[in-house]
Amino acid sequence: MIVWLKDVWANRVSWLAVVLTLAVSSASCSLALVLMDSGTDDAVPLGGTILGMSLCSIVLVVAAQMRLLIDEHWEVYRSWRLVGMPGWLIVVFVLGQVAVVALVASAAGLVLVPPLLEPAREALLSDGIVLDQLTVSAATALLSVGVCAGAAVLAVLLPVRRIFRPKVVRTARWTAPLAVLLLAAVVAPSLFAEMKPDDLLGWSMGLIAGVGLLIPWLMPLVDQWTRVMGIAGANVRQRRRFSAPQILPWVLFGGLIVVIGSGMRAMMADGANAQVSKWQVFVVVLGPAIVPSVVAALSISLLMRHRIAADVRALRLAGAPSRAPLSIQVGEACALAVTAAAIVAVMAVYVVTQLNRALGSENLLTGLWWQAWVPMFAVMAVIIALVKVVVAGRVLHTTMTEDGYA
Repeated sequence: MIVWLKDVWANRVSWLAVVLTLAVSSASCSLALVLMDSGTDDAVPLGGTILGMSLCSIVLVVAAQMRLLIDEHWEVYRSWRLVGMPGWLIVVFVLGQVAVVALVASAAGLVLVPPLLEPAREALLSDGIVLDQLTVSAATALLSVGVCAGAAVLAVLLPVRRIFRPKVVRTARWTAPLAVLLLAAVVAPSLFAEMKPDDLLGWSMGLIAGVGLLIPWLMPLVDQWTRVMGIAGANVRQRRRFSAPQILPWVLFGGLIVVIGSGMRAMMADGANAQVSKWQVFVVVLGPAIVPSVVAALSISLLMRHRIAADVRALRLAGAPSRAPLSIQVGEACALAVTAAAIVAVMAVYVVTQLNRALGSENLLTGLWWQAWVPMFAVMAVIIALVKVVVAGRVLHTTMTEDGYA
């Protein structure tokens, strides 16, 4: 038990990222379940839609964080096996850590829900949606905690298996072609089926979730531009193991804002039966899906602390200038931002083009919300760079102190 607690405390920065994500995920899931539990004809389908979007976002970002968490602590877990700890005990140890932290974080997230219920109810009532009084029942709370904690535990089952294998990067060549085929299957209905504008906008939600699910497999292809620019060298497959989890939350966040927002702007520009709800309604509807992605996007760099520290120490041992670790972290942050921005831009352009074609607009790019796309990913680059520079700066200061330079 003491070893268990010491390990959690030693990696408290990494676990903080997981706790923050699971807390807001539990709150988002609970809010959707409360709407479904209200029992009115308007609220049940709305709550179901919000719950579906929220679950897609929660499962994808939690799975990405758990995979990155195991990858970053691979050396620690392997060292336990080298000193004689049985493999089954390591698995139980890791699953126990994840389960306890996930349960505590998910339960803590329920505290955020009650203050949100009345503003959410007022916003939906102003949009003509009939609602009873919203309350968090015991069943709703237990289900929210169970869903989020279960997602965390299930997400860690696959990566924890890698503890028992040599740390090699898989070179399976079928994953990227399969991902392309699956993505083509997602895109096919928009090309070959007669879809109304409303149906296309709903399909775009599935496109965002599909791209998010396939990002780990698509990264070896998407990241080839870094090889050309000399950022990744010949190590694209190795980089995607930690670049995909960092990009995924921003793709989901950007997709829900820029892609869906661009589609709605295109329909509003057409003017046919376009009705715009208040911004509070959009916050209630899209918030449960967006907030987990935002928190994961802001905190996931904390999971990279060990890797950043290892890079800084390696550069110091190689005799690199003291500013080199910081400049490399800034460059990596910019590369991640450019990759995520390009993925979202491609989705937004495609969705807007298909919508304008269905609406009969002359300009196929009408409604493209580039005004939100540019600042969003500029902020992404700044935030990721800031977190990485702060972590690298602390490690660099510690290293220089140990070497007698400070």
